Amino acid sequence: MRLKAGLAVLLFWLGACSTDQYSPSIRFPYQWLDEPGYGGNIDQLGIPEPSGICYHPLRQTLFVVSDEGEVVEMQTDGTPVFRQGVPGDLEGVTVNPETGLLYIVIEGDDVILEFDPDQKEVTRTFPLNRMYNGDPEYIQKKEGYDNGIESIEFIPDKSHPEGGSFYLGNQWDPPCIMEVLVPLRSCQEKTCEARILRVLPLQLDDPAAMHFDSRSGLLNIVSDADNILVEIDLKGKIIKEYAFLGDEQEGITIDEEGYLYIAQDHGERAAGEIIKVKDLR
Repeated sequence: MRLKAGLAVLLFWLGACSTDQYSPSIRFPYQWLDEPGYGGNIDQLGIPEPSGICYHPLRQTLFVVSDEGEVVEMQTDGTPVFRQGVPGDLEGVTVNPETGLLYIVIEGDDVILEFDPDQKEVTRTFPLNRMYNGDPEYIQKKEGYDNGIESIEFIPDKSHPEGGSFYLGNQWDPPCIMEVLVPLRSCQEKTCEARILRVLPLQLDDPAAMHFDSRSGLLNIVSDADNILVEIDLKGKIIKEYAFLGDEQEGITIDEEGYLYIAQDHGERAAGEIIKVKDLR
């Protein structure tokens, strides 16, 4: 009996150590493209305070926005394409893959800009109505430094009357992820109001970076405050959570080859970085 019991324990531990067993991990699976721990920054321009990034599937390039009011286009190796000033504290950028137009959020003003990368100009503006659930100031406006909208992502949907939905991440006051209706088709004026449809039941501080992964159908959201990345479904349920690489991550995107790009904003203390790694998920 003792022999059988000992054998059972041994088999249990061998099974637990087997590579065939599911082994959950909180470490984000990635691979450095340069010497491990020492490389990856592809920014050749020294973009000041890069705060948002997106991959443009039609142009096969990256767009980066800056707190200092700049829009930068670069190749996926960091080679500059153009650099354009756009006034405002630009905090996030996304693309409509059907039209190729960019949508950029201004923190504090809580306004979404429509930007034409061919003409290199703002074509429309969409101020966000702060009302939600009967509260006219659900998204609070603070005097002085305003910790407002930090991230934006567009998810195309052919059945949607406006062509798709926008998701915004509010940094604080309150920290939240919102689905927002932006009247891309139904309003042709230069200024059209955007409104909050719902707030996802996700408790996450400082959602500073956001990317929709069409492969998994999940939103990837980075908390700059906690250095974590969560994958959530569109109902707000957390599917996976990772300790995320880098620091002060204010933008993320993934290209068609599975490379992940992180816009790191170090403020006035140091130059920002655009980190490129291989996403191994």
